[in-house]
Amino acid sequence: MNNILLCEGATDAILLSYYLEAVFGWRYCTPDKSINISEDYNETVNWYKKGNDKLVICSVGGKDRFGNFFSDKVLDPITLSDAFDKVVIVTDRDKYSISHIENKMNKVISPLLSEKSSVSIENRKWTLCYYQNRYGIRKQLQSLLIVIPSESEGALESLMLDSISENPYDAIIVDKVKSFVHDMKSYALKYIASDRLELKANLGVTWAIQYPEKVFRLIDEQIRSVRWEESEVLYDCFGILGEL
Repeated sequence: MNNILLCEGATDAILLSYYLEAVFGWRYCTPDKSINISEDYNETVNWYKKGNDKLVICSVGGKDRFGNFFSDKVLDPITLSDAFDKVVIVTDRDKYSISHIENKMNKVISPLLSEKSSVSIENRKWTLCYYQNRYGIRKQLQSLLIVIPSESEGALESLMLDSISENPYDAIIVDKVKSFVHDMKSYALKYIASDRLELKANLGVTWAIQYPEKVFRLIDEQIRSVRWEESEVLYDCFGILGEL
């Protein structure tokens, strides 16, 4: 069984790959040469294996790039060679409603659907999508949307900060960092010009305090230094990926 997971950026892909490795036993592997998905600027494509199953995790280059990436690089492998059995989309909620994001992502996969329905991809629920392959045969695959976080506005960084705050000691650090960054924002608009960048700064400053000796290391080293697999917050969000 082959599966594909699409997420926004490289940081998302790093965290998800680490989490799937640590919690569900996926391991990095060489690309499947029978399925050609190339990566362009700001995109990443990495393959993982568990038993006889394979998973490709793709960062599409931004929250508005899902449609282009899907139509340009995923649609043909599905319709021409039935390449994937499950498709997962992981995206930040930001300030939008869940229904708004569901409708947006339905448009992403709508070129695949041979049978239109009011809902074909739903948050935190596996649903069936039907398509016709190049031989005109009716086929199906499962789709899943994960909006993070689902209970409030925010992004992946929000979820990671919530996970860090599960520890009462670190929760105090996170609260103090948020206050500091918010106060600093008016003095640093050149660098923190939006709420999204403020959120990223909150996570970055928290890490700088928790791991001062690693502050100059690559982002994936910092992510791997935290035992995210022990987090109930992350399991509540990503536990459904155990069904891949």
